[in-house]
Amino acid sequence: MNGSTPTDPAAARIASVGAFNENLEPAQAVVIIPTYNERGNVEPLLTAICALGVPVDVLVADDGSPDGTADAVASHAGTLPRRILLMRRKGKFGLGVCYLDAFHWILEHAPHYRIIAQMDADFSHDPQSLPALVEAATAAGVSVGSRYVAGGSTPDWDRRRVLLSKGGNLYARTILKLFRPSYSVRDNTAGFIAWRRDVLEQVLDQKIFGDGYSFLTALKYAAFRLGYPPAEVPIAFPDRRLGVSKLNRHIIFEAFLMPWKLGFFFRVVKRVPSRHANPVGLHDNTPEMWDRYYASEDETGFFARLVHWAREVYFGGLFASRVVRLGGPATSYLEIGVGTAQTLARLQRMTQARCAGIEKTPRAYEIGKAYARDCEVVLGDGLSLPFADGSFDVVYSLGLLEHFEPAEQARLLREQARVAMKVLVEVPTASPHMKAITWFNRTILKKRGVWADEELFSHSHFEKKYPGLPFEYYFDWASGAMTCWFVLRSADILRHVGTL
Repeated sequence: MNGSTPTDPAAARIASVGAFNENLEPAQAVVIIPTYNERGNVEPLLTAICALGVPVDVLVADDGSPDGTADAVASHAGTLPRRILLMRRKGKFGLGVCYLDAFHWILEHAPHYRIIAQMDADFSHDPQSLPALVEAATAAGVSVGSRYVAGGSTPDWDRRRVLLSKGGNLYARTILKLFRPSYSVRDNTAGFIAWRRDVLEQVLDQKIFGDGYSFLTALKYAAFRLGYPPAEVPIAFPDRRLGVSKLNRHIIFEAFLMPWKLGFFFRVVKRVPSRHANPVGLHDNTPEMWDRYYASEDETGFFARLVHWAREVYFGGLFASRVVRLGGPATSYLEIGVGTAQTLARLQRMTQARCAGIEKTPRAYEIGKAYARDCEVVLGDGLSLPFADGSFDVVYSLGLLEHFEPAEQARLLREQARVAMKVLVEVPTASPHMKAITWFNRTILKKRGVWADEELFSHSHFEKKYPGLPFEYYFDWASGAMTCWFVLRSADILRHVGTL
C-alpha cells in the first residue's frame, strides 16, 4: 500500500509504505525505527521486539540505505509474529523529518495504535525497556528512556563521550529552566520515547524545530508546555553494536542553540493553537490557567492563608462528606483532577479506604502528592486513565466536567465508567448568582477559566445533554447554592453516552 497522496507534503520523500502480516491482529503500540545502513542490526532488532511479552508492531522508516536495509526488512518481516510496516523513503532528509513523516503517516493511516514509540536501530536502546516505556506513556502521555535519572546508565562509554552527553543535557535543562523553572527533564537528547496518541497529535500541532538531538529536545519541551511533562524511565544505554554514529558538528551546534530558540519562541507565542485540544474553544483549560489558579499555594500572607483555609473547609470537609454519602458503601475511591488534594486526603482519613487520584497539571500534581501522602497520586490524563477496568468502587470529580468541550466531556464520563462502578460528578449550578458571577468575570473583567467560561449545569440541562441517561440529581445548598451533583451508574454511561 502507498501512504502518500499528491497533496501530502511527504509525498516527495516517501516512495512507498508496505505492510507485512496484515492478517495478524494489530497491537495497541507501534515503534518507529529510522534506519540508514543498518542491515546488520535490523533483523535481530525486529526479532527481539517481536519476542517481547507485550505486543508491539514496528514501522521501519528507511532513508534509501545503499546497504539494502529495506530489502532485509522485507525479506525477514514475513517470518515474524507481529505486523511490520516498511516506509521506503527516497533519500536522507534528516532524523527529524523522518520521524515527522512516520508520525503523520501513522496518525492518518493507522488509527488503532494508541501508543507510538520511537527508538534507534543500533541496540543502544534495549527492546526490553519498551514495555516500561509503553506503560509510563499510557499514564503520563509521554515517556522517555533516560540515562540520567536514578537507575539509568551508560555502560562502556568512554569518558569523553560521557562528558559531552552529560554536559549537553545539563546545559539544555539549565537554559530551559530559565524560561520555565518547573522544567525538569534530565535526558533531553534521548531518542527512546513513547507517546500516547492524543498527546502526540497535540505536539505535532506545535511548531517543531531542528533535527537530530535538537529535534528530540524540541519534542519534549513542546509536550511539557502543553501540560504533559515527560515521565523519565531509567534505562541502560550501551554503545552501538554495529555501524558508526551520525553525530557531526552541525548537529552539535544546532543542539547548542536549540534551548534558547525554544525558550524564546514559547515565551512569545505561549502555545500554538491545537486542532486536537481545546484552549481556543469554549473553555480555557490550559495548564497555564490552572497554574495561576493554584498560585496562592506558593504565596504567603493573610490572603493566601485565607484561600488555603477556605479550600480546606470547602473541599476537605464538605465535599469529602458528600462523596461518602452519595457514593454509598465503598472500599476504594478515585478522584479525577486532585487539585490541592484536600478532598482526597480527608476522604482517606474518614474511610481508611484505598484512595487514589490523578492530576494532569504538573503544579497541582506536586501539591496534591505532598498533601495526600497516604493516597496514590499519579500524573496523567482523565481522558486516558492508567487503571484497569473496574479498579474502583467510586470515581468522582469536583469542578472538572465544566471545563471541557462536549466531545471531551463524553470521553471523560466513559473513561470513568470504565474504571469504577459508580460515577459522581460535581459541577457548578445554573443558579442566578452563579450566572451573574461568570457573566461579570467573563464580560467585565475579561477573564477565562475558573469562575468565567465554565459551563453551568441544571437537572434539565444535563437531561438534554445526555438524553436517555439515568441519573440522580442533588442541588447542594451547603455549598452556597453554587454546585450540584450527578450520581450515575457506570453501566448506564457506557450504554447511553456515545463514543466520539
